[in-house]
Amino acid sequence: MAEIVTFGSATWDIFLKIPSGLVIKSKDFSSGFAIAFNLGSKIDLEDMYFSFGGGGVNTAFTFLNQGLDVAYCGSVGNDIPGKEIINLLKESGIGTDFIQRVDKPTNNSVIMNTSESERTVLAYRGASEMLDIEDVYWSDMNNPSWFYIAPLSGKLSKSTEAIVDFAKKNKIKVAINLGNSQIAMGIEKLGPSLKRVDVLLLNLEEASLLTHIPENDEIGIMSELNKIHNGINVVTKGADGALVSDKDVLYNAFACRVKVVDKTGAGDAFGAGFVSGLIKSNNNVEWGIRRAIANATSCIKVPGAINGLLKENDSFEDKIKIEKGKIV
Repeated sequence: MAEIVTFGSATWDIFLKIPSGLVIKSKDFSSGFAIAFNLGSKIDLEDMYFSFGGGGVNTAFTFLNQGLDVAYCGSVGNDIPGKEIINLLKESGIGTDFIQRVDKPTNNSVIMNTSESERTVLAYRGASEMLDIEDVYWSDMNNPSWFYIAPLSGKLSKSTEAIVDFAKKNKIKVAINLGNSQIAMGIEKLGPSLKRVDVLLLNLEEASLLTHIPENDEIGIMSELNKIHNGINVVTKGADGALVSDKDVLYNAFACRVKVVDKTGAGDAFGAGFVSGLIKSNNNVEWGIRRAIANATSCIKVPGAINGLLKENDSFEDKIKIEKGKIV
């Protein structure tokens, strides 16, 4: 029986190492930089490799590595990548009974990394959006302790309420990492579901969009999240760490400084690391934060979203700085 079931995308990732000479500096782009090459030209890549990813798969591997029994609920295509994803999950020990195969290509991402460790992602959101929640064999889940809902994109975002409803009726705890499609539904639609989840995970940009509070007003964002959601609120800030509120207690966590090889999957590593920390420590929020930062830090040090994740017995606590205060 699975202790935790993850929901979200399953993706076939193609990583391309782009020559740094193709990166140009230009004020025409919001980031100040762009990748540019002549249309119709042939580009010699510095390196390339394939891996698996997607929010549902990435988080499942973190929970597996932390010694938890986990199953993945999602959909893949009737194609070779879909078959390979299912085989990998089965061979790794992740439950696959809740995976649907559909007549649409499996999600694909082309991830272009430069030597400066920045990335540009070309994403095809295919089969994952085709998951039919009504056809999930809920009765076979045997009531796991947790659901982890990674971002649900496109029309699948409308299934958020149904997943949370089932969890609450069956006394299953819920952690949810909202994506842009879900946030676009608006707080009026999302609000009732959010009030019933246990852990809400967002990055700073997403938290700003959800609360309609500017990103530079971090305390205002955390205060507003506490009004929207009664449980634990987690807001990640990339290299600047994370903020976590548990009622009126505010934790300010600092990221570890390491050489970044690949940022893919870092957010999933943080979110699933935090929840696995809660589970393994009997709801110790600070321990969860430490596990989250350590897992995300380990993830970005090697290529691929699932290749660098921490194992259950890896040490991690000592070098992570957390400040504890109050939300005023």
